Amino acid sequence: MLVIVLAGLAFWLAIALVNAENQRNALVTNQCADPVFKGEIDRQCLLTVHSREHWWDHLFYAMGHVKPERPAPVGRR
Repeated sequence: MLVIVLAGLAFWLAIALVNAENQRNALVTNQCADPVFKGEIDRQCLLTVHSREHWWDHLFYAMGHVKPERPAPVGRR
């Protein structure tokens, strides 16, 4: 019984991770920009966007990139 519960929990977490990475990638690549209000986000687009070709691309990217990317270095003034 415990194995079934843990497998279900792992499956549920994988689905949540894929959805979060899909939305994160759509925001980073600016796929859901609101056409009417510049600089805003189309929230309906975030619910339906497919920012990569397959769901496993999101899963593998999210599992391999657990730390945030470093910002670009700023030059001296």
